[in-house]
Amino acid sequence: GWILGNGESAGGFPPDWAGAYAKERNLDFANPAVRNWYSQNLAHLVEDGMDFWWNDEGETNVWTFHWWNVAQIQALRSKDKLKRFYSLNRAFTPGMARLGATVWTGDVDPTWEDLDKTPGMMLNWVLAGAPYVGCDIGGFTGNTQANLLTRWMQVGVFMTTMRVHSTMTATPHFPWLWGEAAATAMRHALELRYRLVPYHYSLAHALFSKKKMWIKPLVVEFPLDTDATHLSRQWMDGLILVAPVTREDSRKSVYLPEGLWYPLAASPITRGNGRPIQGPTNIDERASLDEVPAYVRAGTVLPLAPVVQSTEELPGGPLEVQIYSGADGSFDFVEDDGETILYKAGHSRTIKFVWHEADQRLAWSLSGYVLAPGTKAFTKLVVTLLSTDGSSQTSETWPIGVVGSIDLHTAQVKKKGSAVPNQVFQ
Repeated sequence: GWILGNGESAGGFPPDWAGAYAKERNLDFANPAVRNWYSQNLAHLVEDGMDFWWNDEGETNVWTFHWWNVAQIQALRSKDKLKRFYSLNRAFTPGMARLGATVWTGDVDPTWEDLDKTPGMMLNWVLAGAPYVGCDIGGFTGNTQANLLTRWMQVGVFMTTMRVHSTMTATPHFPWLWGEAAATAMRHALELRYRLVPYHYSLAHALFSKKKMWIKPLVVEFPLDTDATHLSRQWMDGLILVAPVTREDSRKSVYLPEGLWYPLAASPITRGNGRPIQGPTNIDERASLDEVPAYVRAGTVLPLAPVVQSTEELPGGPLEVQIYSGADGSFDFVEDDGETILYKAGHSRTIKFVWHEADQRLAWSLSGYVLAPGTKAFTKLVVTLLSTDGSSQTSETWPIGVVGSIDLHTAQVKKKGSAVPNQVFQ
């Protein structure tokens, strides 16, 4: 009774059980005895340094992936009580993210059609209860193309999971194999992804602690805007409106709802000319290969890391806090140790940044467990103010204290408030 009688339907709906393959190959993880046996046989892999689990196939019934992950958690906990569990799965049961389970969109083809469908599929899965969604960037089933891989990489920057993958017989999706122009564009995309880590990590904490959606279609953010209801190729990555190019002819098609929208100034590929655009409006024009349409509203407060080559290098320098002027704004920047489940017991800290438009002042206050991030803590910051005339100014570097503020006036930056020594955060 340990083996399921049906086979692998490959995830189609309705399931094609008559044409299924791998019959009588799949364990019945709903059986506690099966989970005990399986977890005992996985435990040595935890001791050997296994960091996460990749669960492919297994679409045998709606609960298979849930119980499969439960068995793997059991194996991890038998050896390590605190380490975070992480898995990548080809299917999901709504709510599996609370276990540490992420999902990817399956064996997509390396075609412009499948790239174009990726944002909509991600949004559908997010709305169906799988907030952490990735894909096989570049396409899985065969050889890709330089421009297609580049555009797919740019889409992945703004997904909750960014993952590059292909079949073994295809040319690897290493950026340097696809020509100088594509390699440069992909390097810029990867650098932006690392810059966004503090921002994305804070959105993940808000998803956990406040049940606040991270990725969402525009209709969720702008429910009364009838021009936004049908859009499935652009989305909100938290505060960032993203409309990556998914067409072979490199046309960018962007709808900006009501409000003042700045091009995202976090990277050369999103910066544009720096001047904000008044919405509602549509943008339809050709985009360069090294361009990703991404925008934020006036009043956005955005924390960014320096460019690094790995999360192991973080913090890597001061935190950059970008302010997009024109309205008041705030952001809760959250840090923890990045490795354990101690955040569930309150071992995290939050720096609340508040922008006061009237007096051009950024204030912050720190709460929570100050020592939670350990050596990964950001201890310094710089502030960049983006103005409505397209200009910007950056402050000097200041220590992050328990409370503090910086006034940003024309050609003058000064610090106010109390600061505690950096050593407090080491």
